Amino acid sequence: MAEDNVLFGEHYNTHFDPDIYINSFFTVLDDTVEDGLAAFILNSLHSVFKSGNVKGKRLLEIGTGPIPHSVIPAVPFVQDIYLTDFSTVNRKYLQDALFGSGKQDYANVYDFFAKLSDAGEPWRKRSDDLKAKVCGIFPCNLLQDDIFSGSYFPLFDVITSSLCIEAAAPDVETYGNIAQKISKYLKVGGHLVIVGVLDQKYYFVGEHKFFSVCISEQELKSCWEQAGFTILSWNHMKGPEENEYSDFGSAFVMDCVKKS
Repeated sequence: MAEDNVLFGEHYNTHFDPDIYINSFFTVLDDTVEDGLAAFILNSLHSVFKSGNVKGKRLLEIGTGPIPHSVIPAVPFVQDIYLTDFSTVNRKYLQDALFGSGKQDYANVYDFFAKLSDAGEPWRKRSDDLKAKVCGIFPCNLLQDDIFSGSYFPLFDVITSSLCIEAAAPDVETYGNIAQKISKYLKVGGHLVIVGVLDQKYYFVGEHKFFSVCISEQELKSCWEQAGFTILSWNHMKGPEENEYSDFGSAFVMDCVKKS
């Protein structure tokens, strides 16, 4: 469980700054920031979706945070997109950025994906396509039995989540319980695409230190397999020995399919 001096849960509504988070992790998209963590994540997500095997009518994003980076490469392959987050601050930030007066336009992330794509379309088109497909930005609390607080959702064809579940789960057992809850929203045969970090106890957003459950590769894969998933691909990057933002041991992007 989180230590006294590490922030957790409701602190995301009071101490988490979306602009600082984006500037720290998603502004410079090359191998100069955190030994290329953002570039690794975006490249890996592009690889998962470019085959066209991960597709369907409805996509659910678990814990979008202030930036929809893991949804952008999926836009050409789905029709309806549901974004969710625990934090009211992040939900408002997303709403303002996508549909309101927010200054954040995610242009560098769109551009990154556009350069990887054979289509090579400008970032503004990708942005407009995402906005046209977003059905809403909904509350989500992974520690509740009903993680969407009564909101009715149909079963989804694709579920994505990036750098979220390890920040929500206080321990490995709870991580496994969350995997079971998420599984209920995915069709049998549907794809789950997870971005996460292993062996991490904390990460910084500005001066604030946030909790992360320290989970190993074996423990994490076991959680998803016990929740009914078969892992199809696993892309893995070892973390640096030291960095200013977190103590993560490695990062991964996993594509798996619900078998039962």
